[in-house]
Amino acid sequence: MKRALVIGNDDYPLEHQKLESCVDDANDMHDALRIIGFDVLRKRNSPLKDTQIATEKFLQSIQPGDTAFFYFSGHGCQLDGINYLIPTNDTDIDEESIKYRALNAQKLTTSVHARRPGLFIMVLDCCRDNPFADQASLKNFFGFRSTRFKDGLAPMKGPPSTIIAYACAPDQLSLAGSGNQRNSAYTCTLLHYIVLPMDIKTVFQKTAIDVHKTTGGYQKPYLSINYNKPMYLVNNYMVNNPALQNFLRGRRSCGPYIAPSKRRDVIRNHQSRVDASQYRWNAQFGMANNYQSRVNNSRIKNAALNICRSLLPDTN
Repeated sequence: MKRALVIGNDDYPLEHQKLESCVDDANDMHDALRIIGFDVLRKRNSPLKDTQIATEKFLQSIQPGDTAFFYFSGHGCQLDGINYLIPTNDTDIDEESIKYRALNAQKLTTSVHARRPGLFIMVLDCCRDNPFADQASLKNFFGFRSTRFKDGLAPMKGPPSTIIAYACAPDQLSLAGSGNQRNSAYTCTLLHYIVLPMDIKTVFQKTAIDVHKTTGGYQKPYLSINYNKPMYLVNNYMVNNPALQNFLRGRRSCGPYIAPSKRRDVIRNHQSRVDASQYRWNAQFGMANNYQSRVNNSRIKNAALNICRSLLPDTN
């Protein structure tokens, strides 16, 4: 059997914490997984108690040998290397209370493994960079007062038969959808591949490549695999399913997704501190490799013009 729990949280308490695409992400992932044969439990804008109840129901449904799939779209954070998925009913989390007021992703992975599934797939499309927030980091975003909190998620090592897919690299932030973008950058691409008859590892690898392109190099998905066998969620017979064909026809192209302006400002402010690693630095941020050289050339030209003007006779 295929069992799945899908959670999408948009409606966070404070205005600058709210998201636009996570419920749509969860709805579309729910539809995609149902089409390919999963028994799906879906929660939207879920407070902690509802999240705990749904998680327990999901765990109890898993039988030995099942394929288990957990998907979360919303806000997340890390404390001391432990990843927490934030419910929608909390505004004042601190380092002492977060273990009781958010969903511990590592603990969930251990609990699923105890049910002895044939394969457990965890997809974490969180650590949002909210384009409408003025806060410089997720710590300020939620009012975290401890330096032990870090932006983004920490890499996790899953037990055997586990695949963990992150929307972005460790300690980094991902782009949620906004405006005319129904889905986040990561989920939009994943939905195109997850209903196709290909090995699940290939699904996530192709997704990562496309997300890197559609975000201009800003977002780099990360994948942790502890599973050596080929695994297909979709077989060739399922491709002819009319519901699957309708789902694919209804999908819009993904991107481009534009990085928030505050991240572009950070790039400009750090130009003078970039040295011999300029090529790698530019590639990391999706900028032209000759960006620094163009800036330097412009400065040289301006300096030369100023010298020439100083040598000209004063006509006044």
